[in-house]
Amino acid sequence: MPLVDGESTGSFVTRLAARHGQSVSHLLATVGEGRSAADVDPGESELYLNAAARRRLALLARRPLAQLTRALASLRDEHLLPDGSGAPAYKWPWRPHSGFLVRGCSLCAARRGVLDPVWLIRPDPWHICVRHARFHDFSRGDRLPFIDLSPGPHVLRAELRRLRFVRRLGPVGRLLVADAFAVLAHPAVRLPRLGSSRTVPLRLLPSAVAVAYRMARIERLRLDGRLIHDDDRRWREEARSDLGWQLGLALDAWSERHQPLQLPPLPLTRAARPPSRHYRQPRLPHQPAVPEMAPVDKLTCLSWEILARSPRPYG
Repeated sequence: MPLVDGESTGSFVTRLAARHGQSVSHLLATVGEGRSAADVDPGESELYLNAAARRRLALLARRPLAQLTRALASLRDEHLLPDGSGAPAYKWPWRPHSGFLVRGCSLCAARRGVLDPVWLIRPDPWHICVRHARFHDFSRGDRLPFIDLSPGPHVLRAELRRLRFVRRLGPVGRLLVADAFAVLAHPAVRLPRLGSSRTVPLRLLPSAVAVAYRMARIERLRLDGRLIHDDDRRWREEARSDLGWQLGLALDAWSERHQPLQLPPLPLTRAARPPSRHYRQPRLPHQPAVPEMAPVDKLTCLSWEILARSPRPYG
């Protein structure tokens, strides 16, 4: 049974049942005990298992448990149901406990031999396939299942920069990208907010990534205990000069929340300071743990409301 990285468990089980010529409810009865409506849509809700049911699913799929867990995020330990009596159990609620269900790229799935529809579970309700230049979101309509990004290569370049940024900085990278989206939502910046239309993430992403990179220059010094007053002052002045007073004003508010940390004293001269990777560890004003499925509005330390008021807003 081919695996698709990031696929939701509900989507995978729906494909697995179809492959074996079974109904989803019949297959789930062999996985464990639980409840679900017969017509649960894998594009609407996520399926959750406990540890015993997860082992059974791995056997049914004929995949090593570690491999299945790497591909299906909702099978990881932090998303498992409580063991209870220890008997295999599942739950398929009407809405995901966390994250958003986003259409998977059909061309990526086809490369793995998967021709059925695939749904991913993502922290934010959009996903950019860089390989095939497609923007996917939680839209349920089939008339426009994706947006072609080939006319907008600047968006693809921004997404590649974001991916590199998060790989290099780890959880701190995710936090800074979330803070950057919040900075762009500051009233002084006068940009549309996430959730106001389907394509707003595409319009904001290049600016958000550029702002996150600028934040990282000063945040790395702060998290390593190397930030001094002159660094912060110069950084703010450069931001206002390069980005304009509107963004400079929003970045000032962000900087005020990211004050120097009280860390053990380091040698006075920078040349004498040992190299450090503390900058990969989140610290105040952020929480040390960064939930895998938390959207940008839950990650940012800023208090501005960054969501448009709609029934299914972007995170």
